Amino acid sequence: MFNGLSFDDLNALVKNKRAEPYEEYFSVMEISRGQKEDRISLSEDLEEVFLFILILLFTMQQYNAVNWELARKRLDGRYREAVEKHVPVDDYLSTYITAFSYDTIDSTMRHESDPYYYSKDRGMYLAENEANLTYGHTEFEQAIAAGKTRKKWIDVRDRRERETHLKVGGTVKKITEPFMVGDSLMMHPHDAITFGAEPKEYINCRCATYYF
Repeated sequence: MFNGLSFDDLNALVKNKRAEPYEEYFSVMEISRGQKEDRISLSEDLEEVFLFILILLFTMQQYNAVNWELARKRLDGRYREAVEKHVPVDDYLSTYITAFSYDTIDSTMRHESDPYYYSKDRGMYLAENEANLTYGHTEFEQAIAAGKTRKKWIDVRDRRERETHLKVGGTVKKITEPFMVGDSLMMHPHDAITFGAEPKEYINCRCATYYF
């Protein structure tokens, strides 16, 4: 499908944009300025990683020689390197990054004729979500290490918020107890791993956690 197209040509085909400028995306979250800056910085590094992988896949597709496993391994390794510049990659993040690499390559394979799946917009959309997930986990671990004992789910309460997050917003729990979000148990917003939350409950989530 993409024979003869440049990467710029492909991006021009994408009309249904999902990503937002990082400053705008994180501005609605009830987190400190420092937390927002951390997320923006990681998003920028992750965007570079994801665009490299998407351009690699696009180029392979041009020559009808797509090596999906090579791309997955590159994604896994470069994602880890980007995160390690900001926070330690512990067992939780390591497990998640590997699962993410498989899921991302699989979804691209299943939509290989859709320009969006190779686009800059997708790279940005992934980056802002992954930055939130990384720091959501890291801040949870830091709160435990600091001796915090309770936590509060802080939702955004705008027209885009999903109903399940609206319902859990404002809920206070012991720091070791999970929140019930729809049909998923989650230790904090963006918690994809601990109890195997459904992707619909953590993808593009802009909720935050207050620890005390």
